[in-house]
Amino acid sequence: ETVAGLLDTTITWSGLKIDTDLRWSLLPALVSAGVRGEVEIDAELELDNTATGKRQATRALASRPTKGAKDAAWDAVMHNNGLPNTIIEATIGGFQDPDHRDLMEAFVDRYFQELPSVWEEQTMEMAQDITAGMYPVFAASPELVAKTNVFDAQTVPSMLRLVTEGRDGAERALRAQAKDM
Repeated sequence: ETVAGLLDTTITWSGLKIDTDLRWSLLPALVSAGVRGEVEIDAELELDNTATGKRQATRALASRPTKGAKDAAWDAVMHNNGLPNTIIEATIGGFQDPDHRDLMEAFVDRYFQELPSVWEEQTMEMAQDITAGMYPVFAASPELVAKTNVFDAQTVPSMLRLVTEGRDGAERALRAQAKDM
């Protein structure tokens, strides 16, 4: 309620100016929580129809907590070779959300199945960004670690290195979760 109030200015704090950058921080938080959606993102983009605004809107759209939004973000990153790098990076940023673990689990098998084609179709730089960025670390589980361990990187050493680094992050997350219990 406080974040929504700050965004729509029904709540004000002395000395705090809600500028464009702060608006693009508040709105995605609300979108990720499922309290705001596409209509509000479009309205915000109308207020800030710049390259930065387009990146922020892309990120916010990808952060919506629905299977449809995650599927659309996945397809944009994994299958649309015509998107600018900055839009792909923004989409990855919105797609990966620690609060959407249940939605991320659906992408574990797809990640390993579709990753090799990314390396065939994308530039080396984008393939590396996608490999690291789309690794389903927020779906950390012993199953994810096991699937990573048997993943055949099809003779692309950099792909295997990045996937292994993702696995290491998942293992750290699992150790932290065990410690928290």
